[in-house]
Parts: sequence; C-alpha cells; structure tokens
Amino acid sequence: MKNLNQIVKIHLGILLIVLVALGYGYYRYWNIAVVNGKGISRIDYIKTMERAGGKQTLDQMVQESLILEEGRKNNITMDRTAIDAEIVKVEERLKAQGQTLDSALTLSGMTKADLEKQILIQKIQTTLAGNKTEITQTQIDEFIKTYKAQLPPKATKAKMETIAREELNAQAVKTAATTWVTELTKNAKVVMK
Repeated sequence: MKNLNQIVKIHLGILLIVLVALGYGYYRYWNIAVVNGKGISRIDYIKTMERAGGKQTLDQMVQESLILEEGRKNNITMDRTAIDAEIVKVEERLKAQGQTLDSALTLSGMTKADLEKQILIQKIQTTLAGNKTEITQTQIDEFIKTYKAQLPPKATKAKMETIAREELNAQAVKTAATTWVTELTKNAKVVMK
C-alpha cells in the first residue's frame, strides 16, 4: 500500500507540473496581448495579418523562393566582398539623404541579413533576366529633355548623357527583371494551402 501511495503521489506531481506548464504556455503564447483583461489570441492576430497583407507577402515569398532556386540551379553566387560593396553603395545613398543604414533598416523592419538576401536576389534577377536593351541617342535626348529640371544644373552635356544612359539602363534592367520573374512565377508549380 505504501508503494501504491508513492506511485499516486508521483503521478499527481507530474500531472501538477504538466498543468502548470500548460497554464504558463497558454498565458505566455496563446494571447499576443491582453487589453483590459480581454485577450487577443495569436490565431486572431495571424488571421488579421493574413487579411491585411498576407496575399502580397506570400506572393513575395514565393517569388523570392523561385528566384533563389533559379540562382542555385545556375550557380549564381555573391562573395562577401561583392555584398559588402553593394551595402556601401546603399549606405552612401542613404547618407546623401541624411539617414544611416541602421535607421533605414529599422524603419523598414529589416535586418542586415535581410538586406544581404535582397542584394543576392537582385543579382540573380538581373543576371538571369538578361537585359539586352540598347539605349539609343534618341532615348537619351528625350530623357534629358523630360528631366532637365531634375538633372544637376551645371552638368555638361556629356555628364547629362551619362546620367540619362545610366537611368534608362536601370529602367530597362528593372523591366527585364520584372518580366523574367512574372514568367518564372507563371511557369512554376506553386500550391497554396
């Protein structure tokens, strides 16, 4: 009988520990917030977030996954020095706007690792999109005519043409990359659950 009482006490002790753990887990993880004594559950929060921007976020995640997969298939990589060089360019653009990289990342809800991933994704896109657009002198002249007020006031004709060519090339690369990603997504087998 003494042995049976010990076994019952052990089982009750284990049951008490499990109940305390479940209670703590419910308190700590089930509700994301408590407002005036009423809980907001994680499930309600996630459902609301999915309705608010879930489709767009999921589409972006699918595209990123497809792009990274294509990069692996085509052995496209970026070494640390190339990533660091791109980050320096980003920092310089932000500094010209009076911001720091850390503040810009915080404002956008990103980490440095997220930025590095975006740099790699952009490289894969631009490499595989294969922009073959030739920028003509007519396009350059039209760009200068249209955006003359935004160009540096004392820029020489050659400098304005260089700026125009770079901007038109960047637009062409972006268009080619967007078209490539659209085709990649359209031809992928994506199962939404």
